[in-house]
Amino acid sequence: MTSKKKTAVQTTQPKVIYIGPSIRGLNSYSVFKKGEYPLPVSELIKKFPNITGLMIPISELQEARKDLTKKGHILNYHLTQLKTLKNKQE
Repeated sequence: MTSKKKTAVQTTQPKVIYIGPSIRGLNSYSVFKKGEYPLPVSELIKKFPNITGLMIPISELQEARKDLTKKGHILNYHLTQLKTLKNKQE
């Protein structure tokens, strides 16, 4: 008879950084655990869904900052859409 050992797999949520423009309640380069946003940030995400597209793993920050300016890149798209929505609501 074999006994199976249960191993505790520790899963840590990767941290993400917001690389979009500062919005009231959310500053550029704020760091969060992926999917665990405080209530004010969650409310902003409901209002501006493109915010989630600008939450990137910290390890990808350097490349993502370059990609923000590349026309046709998904990060550039999210940034442009967020700015457009934000300007419409001001």
